[in-house]
Amino acid sequence: MGSNSNPIGVIDSGVGGLSMVIALDQLLSSEEIVYVADPLHFPYGEKAKNELIHIVSSLVSYLNENLKAKLIITACGTISSNCLEELSALFQVPIIGIIDPASREAVRKTKTGKVVVLATSATVKSSTFQKHLQRIHSSITVKEEAWPEFVEAVEKGLHQTDDWRKWIHTQLIGFQQENFDTIIMGCTHFALISSFFQDIAETTFEIINPAIATAQEVKEYLAKSNLLNPSELSKKRIIVRGNSTNIKKTIQKYSDLQKINIEAFPEKIIENFINKVQRYCTPASTPM
Repeated sequence: MGSNSNPIGVIDSGVGGLSMVIALDQLLSSEEIVYVADPLHFPYGEKAKNELIHIVSSLVSYLNENLKAKLIITACGTISSNCLEELSALFQVPIIGIIDPASREAVRKTKTGKVVVLATSATVKSSTFQKHLQRIHSSITVKEEAWPEFVEAVEKGLHQTDDWRKWIHTQLIGFQQENFDTIIMGCTHFALISSFFQDIAETTFEIINPAIATAQEVKEYLAKSNLLNPSELSKKRIIVRGNSTNIKKTIQKYSDLQKINIEAFPEKIIENFINKVQRYCTPASTPM
């Protein structure tokens, strides 16, 4: 467990995790936040589980062992739904996913008891959202849909076209006709543009942004654990593994992010950790 002044780590494959940085900055401005983005391995949602654990373990190792993070958030529906148990077994640092907070918020908000989850293929295949939602309230009806092409469009900043708007509007009409009233952005790429969804949905749906729900639970956890940073304002860092073009383009759209410098991920310092995760990293031929 870290000390109060140690950073909060955030992990995701690309621009989606910036939604968590924004939410944490708004709610916990005194905390140091380190976001490790991994476009080198984007998209996570199409990878096999063992491969993904191997990839993400090096990011967690860096945040845990080198930066001494007091808590790590997997700001990714795929990691949160498929790898949280294995990662928690490998590391002593608390690791929080987005599934539980978003599910609890959706159950609080829905009036019809019918919830849509928009996510990656891996998250949908795992049925983790459905399991969590129905564990909270057994009568909840859940529809999970994978939109991998739209995830890629968001990553490249190409989602705000008339064609995409029309396509999403058509999907939302279908959800409404089936009496669904709440939509979880089960992928943080969608969470980053939750206002885009809300504009199209207008007042028809409750749009659940998992970044906001998770940030609130992180604040409660840190307060309960006496780990809130007492300083008035702490720095934010973005560390990118791979090509940073999409990250740089995206942060220019958000005033809260423009002041953050982008750093390169130090690959060589985590090489010694690889042997530690070999039992989870056998060649992955079976999809999740």
